[in-house]
Parts: sequence; structure tokens; C-alpha cells
Amino acid sequence: MHNRGLALGALALVLMAMPTSHADAAVCKRAKVSATGGWSATFVGARASARMAWKRKVRQRYGTRFDTWWRSANKSYGCWSYKGRERCRATARPCRAGK
Repeated sequence: MHNRGLALGALALVLMAMPTSHADAAVCKRAKVSATGGWSATFVGARASARMAWKRKVRQRYGTRFDTWWRSANKSYGCWSYKGRERCRATARPCRAGK
């Protein structure tokens, strides 16, 4: 009985997170946008720099409604190291809220 309650609770959370109408669904661009960030002493810093570079590039192309990284689709990073420094490239399809 306890497992059934957990399953129903999990299902309720999934259903609440789903868009309630077609207007709430994300609208995404077809093309991916890639941007390379600056060199950083840490991997975390390099990824943050790449995300900010991606955000700037998307804002220039499509405006502020599409420049949110967490809302984007097909996100990925490519990172590399050189002499103890880190650098990353962020790639994603820009999306905006459907409203």
C-alpha cells in the first residue's frame, strides 16, 4: 500500500510539471547555437563562462526571450584543458516559454 501511495505521488508531480496547454509548451529554434567561453582555473568556471558566452550570442540573434540556458534544448558542453587552465564550449537549441 505504501508503494502505491509513492507511485501516485510521483505521478502527480510529473503531471503538475507538464504544460497545461499548448500555449505553455516551449518554443525552440531549430538551429543549435555554440559559443566558447574564456579560460578559467576551474572546470566549473569554464562551463559558467561558456554559458554566458552562449547567452550573449543567443541574445544578439534572437533576443532576450530565448537566452535562458536552463530552458534551452539539446544542451551539451565540450571542454578541454591546457597548462592547468580549462575552457568550454556550450551548445544548445534556444527556447522560450510558449506564452
